[in-house]
Amino acid sequence: MSNIQNFSAHWLSETEIPLANKFYRSHKFRGKARRHDPCAVIKNAQQEIIACGCLRLLTEGKLLAGVAVAPDYQGQGLARLLLSNMAKAFDNQTFTFPYRHLVPFYQSLGFVEEDIGGQPSAILDRFHTYRRQGRDIVLMHYP
Repeated sequence: MSNIQNFSAHWLSETEIPLANKFYRSHKFRGKARRHDPCAVIKNAQQEIIACGCLRLLTEGKLLAGVAVAPDYQGQGLARLLLSNMAKAFDNQTFTFPYRHLVPFYQSLGFVEEDIGGQPSAILDRFHTYRRQGRDIVLMHYP
């Protein structure tokens, strides 16, 4: 087990975004990083990405998406470290769609569960698309 103090989160430059997509593909995660969206990672001692998360910049807000930790590093607090670092870029227009079982974790980071009524259409459109795909997700907002 690694010591979390040996890790830190960093924002990728636009030219490094393909590294995030390589991470997602290599671990068969659903995430996809886009060149103009902020993306943060944690790397191990070998400079391999072991955790990643992106902020999708939408017309009406930001969507925290693609939060993933490599299987060998899960359960060590790396998602919390990553998201705590990313929180510097969160504002009251930041949303996320965690799986239902992750709601308490996201609440511990300051997100609150929201009703779908009155939310920005760019957020709702994606939320409904993901729900139609069978994902058991919840709409959450950073106040």
